[in-house]
Amino acid sequence: MTVRSPLPTPVRAVLRLLTAVVWTVLGLLAYFVCQGMFGGYARIHSQLLTTLGMIAIALTGGIAWIVDERRPHDDE
Repeated sequence: MTVRSPLPTPVRAVLRLLTAVVWTVLGLLAYFVCQGMFGGYARIHSQLLTTLGMIAIALTGGIAWIVDERRPHDDE
């Protein structure tokens, strides 16, 4: 069995930066969907985009809730 060494520090820094950028873009997309900024554009199927965005937001909240419920809590 081989032991995998951790990634070098510069690679981890780039991956963290890339992850932060991706989460920021997804957060902005969720914000835009919630504000209805894509509403009224029939050419880009805005109703479908809004529906998919709201489903993604609900799933993200559900996943966060499930992960939080599985963690041990000190107050219980």
